[in-house]
Amino acid sequence: MITIPYLTALTTYFSYGLLFVFGQLRDFFRNNIDWWKASNLQGYAPICLGFEDFYIKRLCMRVQVNLSNTNNYMTCDLTDYILIKTTKTSKCLNLGSYNYLGFAAVAVYCTPCVIESLKRFSPSTCSSRVDGGTTIIHTELEEIVAKFVGKPTAIVSITRGVQYSSAAANSSDLQGGLIISDSLIHNSIVNGARGSGATIRVFQHNTPSHLEKVLREQIADGQPRTHRPWKKIMVVVEGIYSMEGEICKFSEILAICKKYKAYVYLDEAHSIGAVGKTGRGSL
Repeated sequence: MITIPYLTALTTYFSYGLLFVFGQLRDFFRNNIDWWKASNLQGYAPICLGFEDFYIKRLCMRVQVNLSNTNNYMTCDLTDYILIKTTKTSKCLNLGSYNYLGFAAVAVYCTPCVIESLKRFSPSTCSSRVDGGTTIIHTELEEIVAKFVGKPTAIVSITRGVQYSSAAANSSDLQGGLIISDSLIHNSIVNGARGSGATIRVFQHNTPSHLEKVLREQIADGQPRTHRPWKKIMVVVEGIYSMEGEICKFSEILAICKKYKAYVYLDEAHSIGAVGKTGRGSL
């Protein structure tokens, strides 16, 4: 487990507390100054209630605005960015980008391939494969991915990673089954697991010893109420945890799963092509 420095934790909580206090003050003055104004939404239920409304309006949205302002730049190369809101330019390192490998920047190999692809095909199919059908690009990409990871075949889903992770976890046949996930797994997989119908348990972040403890306890107890054996047990981890940037101790976790005959769901959205002995991910 990573230990957060005391000063970092203190300043983070102080900033959060400051936002909370000023948000409460803003709501107090708004409610007392504008109380006589008639509402134009009579008969309609509010979109957000109570603390949820306060959190979205006074905390969440303000953080998003700050992040949006700092990310308004154009790419020069892997590490150089030019701010366009002022007349001055400055070089900075972007630590909040998903452009890990620099494919979104001007590259000697990628840029000509992209231009050639745009000449042959449109920028987008404008719909999913269910509606628009499978194109030559889909087939070629699946063949390349399968060859790269050393598997007989592959399925390419042209969609956001969040949507795919949620749908993939939800589509697993886990009625009467058990999902044991890392405590810091991405929220998209959490949402998918909740919709799968399985019982969900968590183990301490990236701690194989605690995973083994949870597995032993759950196998011994069985399903809730009936105590029947689980139909399927699936352990869910990420190759690289996207929010923390930590590499999964996959070899140890895989050995434990084989020992207790549990399936492994490995999300390599952020690790494939970047880690591993051959650059093909944790496997």
